[in-house]
Amino acid sequence: MQKKKINKAKRKIDKTNVAAIIVSIIALLGLTAVIAGCVLIISMLNGKPTINLEDFNSSESSIILDRNGEQISELGTVLRQNVDYEELPTVLVDAFVAVEDSRFFTHNGFDIPRFVQAIFSNLKTMSFSQGGSTFTMQLVKNTYFVDDEAGQGAVKSVQRKVQEIALALELESKTSKKDIFINYLNKINFGGTSQNIRGVQKAAQYYYGKDVSELNLPEAAMLAGVINSPYLFNPFNYLEYAQDRRDEVLYLMHYHGYISDGEYKWALSTKVEDFLYNSSENHRGANEGIPYQAYIDAVVEEVYEVTGLDPYTTPMVITTCMDKSVQELMDKIQAGDVDNYFAYPDDEFEVASICVNNSTGEIVGILGGRNYADGGALLLNHATEQYKQPGSSIKPILDYVQAFEVLGWSTSHVLCDKPTTYVGTDYIIANSTNTYAGDVTLEYAVAMSLNTPAIQTIRQLQDAKGDAYLIDYMQKMGFNIDANDFDEQYAIGGKGLQVSCEQLAGAYATLFNNGYYNKPHTISKIEYLSDKTPYTYTKETYNLLSEQSCFQMSELLKHNVDGGYPNLMGLFRNDNYSVYAKTGTTNWGVEGAAYDIPNGSIKDGWVVAGTNDYTVATWMGYEKAQKDKISYMSITVYNQNIKGKITKLILDKTAEVYGYPEDIEKPSGISRISHIIGTFPYAATIEGMDSAYITSGYINSNSKYANLVKPQSASVESMTGEPKVSLSGTTLKLEWPTYPNTDALELAPDTKDISLVKGDGTVILEVSGKRIFDYSWIYGPIVYKADIYVNGNRVDTVSCTDGNKNFELGSNLSTDIKVDFYYAYENSNESSNRVTKAVDTSSIQDVTISSDDLSTVKAYLTNKGITVVEKEGDPNHASKGKVQKVVISANGQTKELGINSTWTTNLTGASAEIYVYKEATISLTRTETDTTIKFATSLNGADGADSYSWYLNGNESALSDKNGSSIEFEKSDSITSIKVVAHFSDGTNLETTWNS
Repeated sequence: MQKKKINKAKRKIDKTNVAAIIVSIIALLGLTAVIAGCVLIISMLNGKPTINLEDFNSSESSIILDRNGEQISELGTVLRQNVDYEELPTVLVDAFVAVEDSRFFTHNGFDIPRFVQAIFSNLKTMSFSQGGSTFTMQLVKNTYFVDDEAGQGAVKSVQRKVQEIALALELESKTSKKDIFINYLNKINFGGTSQNIRGVQKAAQYYYGKDVSELNLPEAAMLAGVINSPYLFNPFNYLEYAQDRRDEVLYLMHYHGYISDGEYKWALSTKVEDFLYNSSENHRGANEGIPYQAYIDAVVEEVYEVTGLDPYTTPMVITTCMDKSVQELMDKIQAGDVDNYFAYPDDEFEVASICVNNSTGEIVGILGGRNYADGGALLLNHATEQYKQPGSSIKPILDYVQAFEVLGWSTSHVLCDKPTTYVGTDYIIANSTNTYAGDVTLEYAVAMSLNTPAIQTIRQLQDAKGDAYLIDYMQKMGFNIDANDFDEQYAIGGKGLQVSCEQLAGAYATLFNNGYYNKPHTISKIEYLSDKTPYTYTKETYNLLSEQSCFQMSELLKHNVDGGYPNLMGLFRNDNYSVYAKTGTTNWGVEGAAYDIPNGSIKDGWVVAGTNDYTVATWMGYEKAQKDKISYMSITVYNQNIKGKITKLILDKTAEVYGYPEDIEKPSGISRISHIIGTFPYAATIEGMDSAYITSGYINSNSKYANLVKPQSASVESMTGEPKVSLSGTTLKLEWPTYPNTDALELAPDTKDISLVKGDGTVILEVSGKRIFDYSWIYGPIVYKADIYVNGNRVDTVSCTDGNKNFELGSNLSTDIKVDFYYAYENSNESSNRVTKAVDTSSIQDVTISSDDLSTVKAYLTNKGITVVEKEGDPNHASKGKVQKVVISANGQTKELGINSTWTTNLTGASAEIYVYKEATISLTRTETDTTIKFATSLNGADGADSYSWYLNGNESALSDKNGSSIEFEKSDSITSIKVVAHFSDGTNLETTWNS
């Protein structure tokens, strides 16, 4: 069979055609691919960000400075401080270029060889870890495709890479290589303890404690290497990995000719750790506290408040009022690093404190709580953001300083600590001791935190000024008080009153700043890193109290410390400077039962203590009640006085830093008065009185109570009822209205009844308490007194103790009788008001015996209604039958009236005895001796005779003495009869005879 012949020419043509067809097909396919690629690229570029050169400027951190301008912190979700290209050392530029983008200064933003090499490397390893990105592409990626501050990386995709390349090419055409390079270094992540270090300047400070311009070759190489894996290559985390990575960078620098052999060998010989900045603040452990963080958090909150801006996102430089030494101490305290001065009782126990400059309101230190010692930021700041009931710590700034201001009290004022109830309730207000003291000085009431005196004080203030005044005062003092909500329980820190350490410190600082309130603040100045107008703190000052009232209150707070009271404040007593302090305590009520907290357990403990310069407010307790955890303080824990010890440490630190403060100076307009203790209005002392009853205190000279009153008139109560007087015969019956305070009618004991009694007299709680003073101890008890006036003349002063008295007028009986009734002390002439009563004397008459004629006298007496009885009187030869005297009986009295005499009396039922003279006689008596006989006369009812005549044996004796009343003769004489005649001047005679 014959082989078929092949036409070679035709075959040649056929091959040519096939090749042409193939080429055409390839060309067509290529064109199609190009067209498709262009379409794809165009579609991938849809939504590409628009280049704006401002977008590549990285936001810097906010810087916080202390009061001396020293940096204490930076704020931001990342920490960054931008630098200029000119600040970069050459070794740093070389290190980054060598390891990251060796042809950076020659390509147009897209390094094709590097990109292709990266693609083949990814295909070979199937890891796709190499991106082949230039600095420009990375800057674009970090600007438009990475939310670095939120911790979100770029999404890996072809579309993103295409847009990245396109934007890099565009950026290279619009700005310089230096700007791209420095923007990249200012933006890139350098790790850090919290992975928040951004930018090469902040990295230099973090790792080496120096500015970027000061970096050497090994340091620059380490920084260039760390960005590849900021956590893994952080030498504070993995020193060995960091060393290897640094050496790799040095190799590339040598390979690309950026460093010499000698430089390379020297750098390799160094250790990474030899250059590191070993500040514990830069690589603090996760559970370690951040320095000053409690203060920093307060600063952040205040920045929000005064500017409306977030310092974490708006770069600014904030100059604060913080004193670093004070704040460092407070950081140590919250961490429990107090050299065994005290120990926290358990892990849940919390503390907080704040220190304020009195004259400026500057907060120099904040102890935010033990939670800050465990690390973290923006925690609950127990000093500025926690609000608790203040207990008795509110009393000086609400109750008592206002009592000085409004009520005009002296520091020596006395109050009665007695049971009372809240208005409108049956709830009995108690003291912490569940006892009531009775009379107490204001100093004692403040020092011992007594509750009922505070309630009595606030009620007087409400009566004097009204609730609106007190609400306005508290609001201006910085407290969050509802404009329509004031309750008397605020007086003891109860009801809904909630305060912070910051508010209490600001309020007490007002007392120590002559009554000028300065709002506590942490910031003195804010400067923005943009062209915004700086903020400078403007002092917010209110003159809320007089300097006199503030001084008075400060004196009591000083006595709290040095008065020897068992109130835990003696801790502040020292020889170098004075401290003015007050504590406060609140208790758990029945609401604690759900957490197994006993009713009445201690909930919060406060102390506010200050000097002439600084005030510190400290709280201790538990943030909240928790089931199965301790949420209250035992008395043992409370008495450890942790709050006081914290406060003392801080006050001592302020004295150490700023010098010992002077005492608060007594202002003008303050007087010191000495008065009788327990009196109000304050009574002047009495000369010679027991010094135990004398006290002294400071008072505003303009107070109406600065002028002392007389002691008696300050205490004797007025007579308001009507006294009574009646006449019974010659007796006045006096009756006084009952003295208002019957207890004063007896010498007062040293105790008194302070029982709680209902309006109907029902005793709710029977209690007795101390009596601090009573005027009866000087003047005796109160008595009922009366002055009795007859015919306008005071004839007597009478007194009694029971309000009833009889007074016998006697000869003072008259038709004009008046009585002045009053109350007075037994031994004092000072009295109450006087009430005068006239006596009804219509039954009183005069009886006058003006004649001795019996019938005349009888008729006179009978006409007056007097029953008459005639009686035999004395013998009288001349007045026989005439009236000798009249004896009248009336009203139980008997009065003898002679001729021409008068008796004034009540004649009702009177009787009279008229005595009439009877006949007179003469008689003889005989006496004899052995040789003589004597006769003597005697007269009966007659006065002595003018002369006598004697007759012997019937004959008138010539020997007789006519004027003699006796005769004598010898027995030898014969005498048988004798007669004697007595002769009287009126011509009458009396005679008698004797016969033997």
